Amino acid sequence: MDKRFFLALGLMIVSFWSSGQKTDLLGTFQKDSVKIGEAVHYTLTVRYPMDWQVIYPDSTFDFSPFEYYSKVYYPTRIDSIYAIDSVVYSLATFEIDLVQKLALPVFVLSRGDSLEMVPTADSVFLQEMVTVLPDSVTLKSNVDYLPVHYATNYPYLMIGGGLCLVVLGVVFLIFGKTIKTKIRLYRLRKDFEKFSAKFENGINKLRTNQHNAHLIEEILVIWKKYMEGLENKPFTKYTSREIITAGYEKALGEVLQNIDRAIYGRLNDDQMHKNFESLEDMTLQLYQLKVKEVGHG
Repeated sequence: MDKRFFLALGLMIVSFWSSGQKTDLLGTFQKDSVKIGEAVHYTLTVRYPMDWQVIYPDSTFDFSPFEYYSKVYYPTRIDSIYAIDSVVYSLATFEIDLVQKLALPVFVLSRGDSLEMVPTADSVFLQEMVTVLPDSVTLKSNVDYLPVHYATNYPYLMIGGGLCLVVLGVVFLIFGKTIKTKIRLYRLRKDFEKFSAKFENGINKLRTNQHNAHLIEEILVIWKKYMEGLENKPFTKYTSREIITAGYEKALGEVLQNIDRAIYGRLNDDQMHKNFESLEDMTLQLYQLKVKEVGHG
């Protein structure tokens, strides 16, 4: 491409100067033939007085029957009077005409006036890849799945995310209290179910070993940990006496005293499991009271 271009440019310069014309314009293809979709180079060269301004077609120009790919500017050649500019356009055609012509204009600005200059049209021949068409064509179907990679539409994604946040904010303002209540009731139920399973398992073990002080203490700790979360009081740090004086004397007084005797006094009680069953019944009542309290806000 470069050798042909500079050879043509040199010939044009000689022609321009020898012609004595004030302004000259030449547009030529750098080869005589082209295939469909193949890039072809079109050189546009203009000689003009140095006090003029020349504007070349850009990507927004209609290059029909060709399509624009790119362009390259070559350094301006000047003398004392004239300047010579050259631009090489990379084009492609998808038309099926055997002969295709092109004449790209330039626009000259001088003293506030605009003048369009159009060179003599140059042509290229289309190389035919299929010269003889068969009477019938057998098509091969291909129904294999081809994965398609979708581009992420970030503006829509941001708009959608913003709308979701707005909707969530409105829902929270309207139903926030109800949602919080339901979440708290759900946690209360789950905590009680977990406690009840562990506590009942401990009572079943105690029925077969009523005099095991260590087992009795383990079951009591399970109850204290649950009560600490339910009542929001430090039951695990309370002694039985402190629990009773904290407002549970009527419900727990005798039960806790019987459990303390078994743990610290080593007093055997063949019905020790009943004390814990009573403790379980009382805990169920406290849980139900808490559910009502939370449900009514």
